[in-house]
Amino acid sequence: MSSIGIVGAGIAGLQLGLYLRSRGISCTLYTDRSGDEIRSSRLPSTAALLGSTRARDRELGIRHWDDAAFGCFHVDVRVKGLPELSLRGRVDPPALFIDMRLYLPRLLEDFEARGGPVVRSGALGPAEVARLGDVHDLVVVATGRGELGAMFPRDLDRSPWLEPQRRLFAGLFRGINFPDELGLLFQIIPGQGEIFESQLLTADGPVSCLLFEAIPESSLDAVTRVPCDDDPGVVEGLVLDLLEAHAPTVHARVDRSSFQLTGALDWMQAAIVPTARRAYVALGEGRFAVAVGDTFATHDPVLWQGANAASRGARALGEAIVQALAEGRPLDHAFCAGVDERLWSLVGPSMQWTNAFLSPPPPHAMAIFCAASRDQGIADAFASNFDDPALQWRIFRGPEGASAFLEGFRGARPSRARGATSQAPASA
Repeated sequence: MSSIGIVGAGIAGLQLGLYLRSRGISCTLYTDRSGDEIRSSRLPSTAALLGSTRARDRELGIRHWDDAAFGCFHVDVRVKGLPELSLRGRVDPPALFIDMRLYLPRLLEDFEARGGPVVRSGALGPAEVARLGDVHDLVVVATGRGELGAMFPRDLDRSPWLEPQRRLFAGLFRGINFPDELGLLFQIIPGQGEIFESQLLTADGPVSCLLFEAIPESSLDAVTRVPCDDDPGVVEGLVLDLLEAHAPTVHARVDRSSFQLTGALDWMQAAIVPTARRAYVALGEGRFAVAVGDTFATHDPVLWQGANAASRGARALGEAIVQALAEGRPLDHAFCAGVDERLWSLVGPSMQWTNAFLSPPPPHAMAIFCAASRDQGIADAFASNFDDPALQWRIFRGPEGASAFLEGFRGARPSRARGATSQAPASA
């Protein structure tokens, strides 16, 4: 009987494991942390699960957080300037911002409850992964931490950046009154970076989440460099100053008397180099390791794409494994080469769109934002198409795609439904 080894208990590894278990395929999950250790760790990210990712969760029987009253129902984009440009688009279906310290341990429990073996392996290196090839027909590496990401060659054609284009600070806060409708504020500050406000579901309920994406050496970058462990009050004061200067609609909802981080571990600082890698490497003796999730494609979080790309890639890899085994094909070099092509076809557009967004917006992108500020149909299409990065990249890739997209709205009523507005013409 074929056996798959999965290294890493992030969203890609867990969704892949649950999918393979649902198809009766033997798989073992190797992780360096228990569920309780994940729960008690530092804030790892500010992930948003978009509609298609939530649908995959439901297909896997993961319906733990389907509260119709809680979600991200709109995107409020504001571009600072004179005058300020603003638009608000509906997110349909709603997204869910959720603390991975809540999400991942529950999926790990689901995997074990369905008969999936979990091995507390500690931190594995390339030599240990190679040895797993002796006991599994295929090893899937779903964690880019430590040395494992370096096992897979960086694809220079797909990775234009060699240095971080943003430095990050994220924190969970109390003392910010929620907006009338839950959603994402996406504040763009030219020359500085971006500020995001969302409502994130945690083990203690919904809280306000702030993410600062700072261009290195800009004034916004200060919050990414102050040691928060030493004196959280300094960071909290700096956050308030930056909100007042750059995100006044958020600042207006702050209650200064109660504003503070929700906990000592409820913040993170990071600098990410967006990186795409080849999806497979030989382990010897005809066995291979395949990369998925952040190991295959590390996104900057500016456009919410990382967790959703990981989910999309995990499902595609799972389907490829199921099909190959059903047809009696080996999980060999030809299989892995096909997986590489398939993963990039699914994940490449989100990487390309994200990487493009990290540069100053070209005129055709600003034309879309300006049109969306005047036409609700365009704004709704822009917001909902976050869940369709292939379409969004066709629209934003160049002037032709943007023009074709906007042309579809000429003479249309401003409140057309997503099905009538979000599809760019084939020529795009």
